[in-house]
Amino acid sequence: MLKCLHIVNFALVDQLGIEFGPGLNVLTGETGSGKSIVVDALGLVLGGRFSPEMIRSGETKSYVEALFSLPNRTEVVELGASHGVDVDPEEILIRREVTAPGRGRVFVNNQLATVQFLKLLRPFLVDIHGQGDQQSLLQPAAQADALDRFGGLEELVAGVGEAFLRWQSVRSELISFQAHESDRLRRIDMLAFQKQEIMGVRLGSPEEDLELEAERNLLANAERLASLANGAYQVLYEDESSVVTRMVGVSRKLDELMAIDASTQEALGGMDSVRYAIEDIAFFLRDYAERIHFSPDRHKEVEDRLAELQRLKRKYGPSLRDVQATLQAINQELGKLDVGEDHIRRLEQAVIDAQEVYLRKAHHLSRQRHEAARRFEAALTGELQYLAMEGTAVEVRVATDDRETVAQVKGIDTVEFFLSANVGEEVRSLAKVASGGEISRFMLALKTITAPTDFPRTMVFDEVDVGIGGRVAETVGQRLQRLGDRQQVLCVTHLPQIAAKGGTHFVVSKATIGNRTATSVTPLNKVERVEELARMIGGTIPTDAIRRTAREMLGRAEKEKKGEGGKG
Repeated sequence: MLKCLHIVNFALVDQLGIEFGPGLNVLTGETGSGKSIVVDALGLVLGGRFSPEMIRSGETKSYVEALFSLPNRTEVVELGASHGVDVDPEEILIRREVTAPGRGRVFVNNQLATVQFLKLLRPFLVDIHGQGDQQSLLQPAAQADALDRFGGLEELVAGVGEAFLRWQSVRSELISFQAHESDRLRRIDMLAFQKQEIMGVRLGSPEEDLELEAERNLLANAERLASLANGAYQVLYEDESSVVTRMVGVSRKLDELMAIDASTQEALGGMDSVRYAIEDIAFFLRDYAERIHFSPDRHKEVEDRLAELQRLKRKYGPSLRDVQATLQAINQELGKLDVGEDHIRRLEQAVIDAQEVYLRKAHHLSRQRHEAARRFEAALTGELQYLAMEGTAVEVRVATDDRETVAQVKGIDTVEFFLSANVGEEVRSLAKVASGGEISRFMLALKTITAPTDFPRTMVFDEVDVGIGGRVAETVGQRLQRLGDRQQVLCVTHLPQIAAKGGTHFVVSKATIGNRTATSVTPLNKVERVEELARMIGGTIPTDAIRRTAREMLGRAEKEKKGEGGKG
């Protein structure tokens, strides 16, 4: 229930505080006094759209606060927890601040929150209906929602929606995969060619190219290497004056020297080991030269292999190790791409399964809607009879079509309300036959029969009385009063028959203070209500007779409230 509303610098309001009561609250006032400002401010504090024009002229900032009592709803507490807001299960205070540049802040129980959170919170707190909402009732989607609420089918609708989204998700995945099938096949062909190209070279060691380059260097310089080795061998060992021969003579002289002076033994005694080392080098050079054989065929073979490896390295390298890594990556990707056929078959089956689940749930929902439609027709017809639409025939048509191209997130049905306001007339679409007053009553009838299925919240009616008067206005007032017995109702009205039914009555007025115009909202006592009703009945200067009529209206409404008359 909305306990109070505090408005500052909003439209024509300077500063305004309103405390609402339970049951039916009515707001009346002269045309242009700003009655709808209260509804607009309430919409803003619950996440409605903001424009700088809403801020009072000459001001830079506006804010609206609303205090609601909650019937210990755990859903609201859980919603707050999911958005990082600690919500009291019994009371919630919302404040929305807006500035001329379009910036703003939101506070819930003095904690920063978001406009998106307010929009999620709104359905738990307030249900606002104005002229725009009445027009939306002419749309089949809104009519289907009304039928679902009446039948208590919201959970079934949610289940159908989840099944539909699952079906569309796997279907989109299949379509996307099939659309890229040609790309997949081309990729497989390219990778298979690359794999064959690499495998055809029969790679060995990742160092093979380095080993071959070393061999190529030897082959290319074989004659020069043999000549150098032989020449060095001759100088060291074979020539008459070779190093080894001369060292033999040197060794004899040193032996004689050491025999005479033993003190030189330590320094000169290693001459033999030096000679032996030189002989080892000479013998290595001899053997090395004998091993060198220049082979033109082997040289060509090495050059060809190196050219083959070089081509691979240019395409998949830069090293043979990189080429081998590329081959491994190709094999892995081919492994993934090769499962494409199986994946398509699995997706096709998943689409079939998801569609079957959706259709099963959608057909079950459709059967429930057809059953609810008959009860809905009876309840709505009875309510319209009470709202002075005697002889009105209501037909709720549920057209079912489960073709894939027609299926929707809310099922396979199209719901449309048909109406005949006169006996003997053929029913026609509500959108084509209903007048403004009939739509107002039709919407009120809907709310009256569906409200018991809704959780308690504040219902707001902005000019629900458009296009009606007299006895019809009386019955509409009675229904609003009856609706107020179950939950709080706020009604902006210009009809005394409706205003008299209110348990709490506010008058909205506009006055010029200094050079500024300001709107005020004042709660009325019983005497003041008589004067306001008299004004609504007879104009600005009511007579005593009109005042008596106003008192009679209030007295009758009080009796109806106590159950002494006017039951429907």
